Amino acid sequence: MAKKLDPREAGAAREDARRLEAGADTGEPYPDGTVVSRPNQASRMFNVRLSEEQFAAIQEIAESQHLPMSTMARAWLLDRLDKERQAS
Repeated sequence: MAKKLDPREAGAAREDARRLEAGADTGEPYPDGTVVSRPNQASRMFNVRLSEEQFAAIQEIAESQHLPMSTMARAWLLDRLDKERQAS
């Protein structure tokens, strides 16, 4: 189970978001290399078997970063996929 975000960190994140939004120029095209994703589109499930130790290690890292395990694992997999694609 993910822990709640520290109130100071949450406040800092909100301030960062406000600062970035204030400086955003929505009339300009996206920079080269920008990838637009549609996270709410239908997706497929991918099951992975892990030992108890592996599961606990991933869970501990996810909790320390205040992320759900699935979000962190998905980010790791997609990062590796990008690296593999660049290598080919």
